[in-house]
Amino acid sequence: MSKRQTAFLIGKILFAAAVITLICRKVDLSHVWISIRDAERLPILLGILLCLGTVAISGWRWQRLLRTFQIAVPLWPLVSIAQIGQFFMMFLPGPAGDDLTRMLYISRLAPGRVAEACTTVLLDRCIGLASVLLLAVLCIPWQWSVLATSPQTHWLALAIVIAGAAVFVAGLLFFVAGHPTQQWFEKRLRSLPAHSWRDEITRVWGLLCANKTTLARVIAAATVTQLFLCLLFYLAGISVGIRAPVYIWLSFVPIVLAANALPITVAGFGVREYLLVLFLGVLAQVDGARALAASFVTFAITLTVCLLGGILYIFYRPKGGLETSSRNYETAS
Repeated sequence: MSKRQTAFLIGKILFAAAVITLICRKVDLSHVWISIRDAERLPILLGILLCLGTVAISGWRWQRLLRTFQIAVPLWPLVSIAQIGQFFMMFLPGPAGDDLTRMLYISRLAPGRVAEACTTVLLDRCIGLASVLLLAVLCIPWQWSVLATSPQTHWLALAIVIAGAAVFVAGLLFFVAGHPTQQWFEKRLRSLPAHSWRDEITRVWGLLCANKTTLARVIAAATVTQLFLCLLFYLAGISVGIRAPVYIWLSFVPIVLAANALPITVAGFGVREYLLVLFLGVLAQVDGARALAASFVTFAITLTVCLLGGILYIFYRPKGGLETSSRNYETAS
């Protein structure tokens, strides 16, 4: 790790520590501990299962994107890699830990198609973020009148809705415009100076345009993943005695998920706690101690699943050199 990366990581840790310290000064930590100690076990267990379900869906999404590039990889290795990626996402700064881990493993499974295989990782990351914003556009308006009562929640919700609306419009144009969009895109790229990356971008865009049905399924699966994560927060809240309806959680958890994608803290620590205390206080009049306890339970559930990825990392060894030709892809399909 370079000096710049080290300084960036230290800055993230200090920022998270400052946010947590600020929150802890405003709540009774003894009440937080009591809520966590007396938390119901069944919702926590269900939350762990939901988390594991998101990993399975992630592997399925990745497999479909790889098939778009005519790269055939069995589902189980991809699910295993996705689970290992969760471990490195937790303990390395930002989502890059997950992405770099997946790129490293897929380069072993598809040695002759490394660039294309790594492109699917980046596409999956973009689709995941887009699905969070789309879910926010669908869910935030349910509680807009309440969110607007606080300047902080109002502006946070408004920023996410604007970003989600932009993603929705861009997606709509992509799916509706058809191949004229591809032709327009290629024409603009052709006007640029000749570069190998230009031709590669054009080819990737063409593949996406030719596989819109598959892409729509991947986006739908990514949205289901975000719904599962919203339910995870809901179950964590139930475990510590927060009985707010699920639609309350759906109206603000997408904002939390989008904020966690920003590389400003390690594993979203600090950001998640601040936003849960803020939104639960405004939307459900939940006291800060109980909201903070729900956040810590959510983190504990996520940490448990990530540690399972660490155990899998110790024992799992992918078999390299899988055939990825078009003929084998067609056979696997």
